[in-house]
Amino acid sequence: MDGNSIEEKKQRLADSVGEFIKYWGFKEIHGRVWVHIYLAKHPITAKELTKRLGVTKGLISVTLSELMAYQVIEKVSTGNAKSPAYQSNTDLVQVIYNVLRNRELKLTNRIQENVIALLNAMAERDPEMVEKLEKLNEMTTFAVDSLQKLMQNKTISAGRFKSLMRLIS
Repeated sequence: MDGNSIEEKKQRLADSVGEFIKYWGFKEIHGRVWVHIYLAKHPITAKELTKRLGVTKGLISVTLSELMAYQVIEKVSTGNAKSPAYQSNTDLVQVIYNVLRNRELKLTNRIQENVIALLNAMAERDPEMVEKLEKLNEMTTFAVDSLQKLMQNKTISAGRFKSLMRLIS
């Protein structure tokens, strides 16, 4: 197998991870960059990533900042302050935990706050709307509780989930 075919396979893997990660609410470029960093034998610079992926320095810079914010990658010194390198956080459980805590839990909490605010505003105005909002509140409460339990490595109640599904159907 020649090196070109290996590089092509890496590129296809990066593209497919990028497509997959898009479904989780990230940008496709996040997955593509992460794969190249993860598979690199040594920390990789932004310049190398720009060349490998054929994208702009600006896009790489923003993407690296966003991936570092989620602690998916980390910056390492190369001895040249103007050209740091990046390596992946290999503790994938911690990476998932960080994303759940910093993104999904915040989003779910915000949804719940907005449901409760609307529920309080609608009290006694529209009983049908209140009933729907109460169901939505139960769903979001379950989602928040489940995310918190997942992050604390606790068991999520399947019975509660089944009850919730009966309630909303």
